[in-house]
Amino acid sequence: MPIRVDLLALEPNVPGQARLTVKKWQGSEEQLEFSIQRNQDGFYLQDHKAWSNNPFWFKVSRFNLTANGEALETQVGPSVIDPLLEGSANSQFQIELREQSLGHTDKGVVRPGVGLLPSTAGGQTRSTYGGAELTAPSEPAPEVPEIPDLPELTLSTIEPEVELESVLTEPAYTPPPAPVKKSNKGLIGLLIVVLLLAAGAGFWFYKRPPAPAVAATAAVPAGADAQACTLDSMNSLPELTFVQTCIKAAPDSAKLLEIINQAKAGKHCGVAQRLYANRAQAGDALIANAYAREYDPKYLKASECFPAADNATAAYWYETILTQDPNNAEAKQRFEELQK
Repeated sequence: MPIRVDLLALEPNVPGQARLTVKKWQGSEEQLEFSIQRNQDGFYLQDHKAWSNNPFWFKVSRFNLTANGEALETQVGPSVIDPLLEGSANSQFQIELREQSLGHTDKGVVRPGVGLLPSTAGGQTRSTYGGAELTAPSEPAPEVPEIPDLPELTLSTIEPEVELESVLTEPAYTPPPAPVKKSNKGLIGLLIVVLLLAAGAGFWFYKRPPAPAVAATAAVPAGADAQACTLDSMNSLPELTFVQTCIKAAPDSAKLLEIINQAKAGKHCGVAQRLYANRAQAGDALIANAYAREYDPKYLKASECFPAADNATAAYWYETILTQDPNNAEAKQRFEELQK
């Protein structure tokens, strides 16, 4: 039976970092390695975010049990996260996990989870592993340079000689002239004038009608939420910006399916993929079922965005439904048939 692999955001979320969780693995927990292959050209992910036609194995010294004891997990960094997030709309990724001794091996589909961020979202983010070994390195203690011995300082008790000639030739000190006392009457008069002017300005300010306040949302057009998921916005905004604003608007499942169908018709395949995956992974069974059918050979209607069936991906989303609703008869039936 294929393993189920999820790439989940950390809590709190860290750009370029994620938890790789594996369910249904029957092998050892130690000395494992995995490879990732994309479907569009059959290339394998290499170290340093490159792709090649030769398999590359990311080594993991040990997987840890999750808190609920139902899966194994390890932390991965930008070398894995960034290439998967940069994949095209139709990219699917197959992962093969095996023991380094070439013993037990199994395969499954791996998909980036909700909220994952590339390392570029947080500036310079250091990977948690060096090379292809997915283990956290220990930071070496900084070396403190030795301070060279300084020569001893000798304090001299000899007073410096003072040249009497220069002292005697300095000009005699002349005190400054005493200040001339002025009458305070002019100052008091000026203060009274300033107070009268301030009182008049205050009376004018509080009597005049208040200026109309500038609304903080003046730059945001009315009905912005209603426009977040429209076809016009889809055609005018960058893909990721549209997806983020549409998700924030939180349309119901039926409305979201309409938007996804519009994206498919307009060949906005990345939008359709992202909206499907985001809501399906968030636990929306209706969206997850529709997404599974895009790959299920029983229901597939080939389109530019979903040109061919993919049993493993369809099974992945049916299984996602079953994690939320174990009694979903249709999802269970299709999942079992796709495993054959």
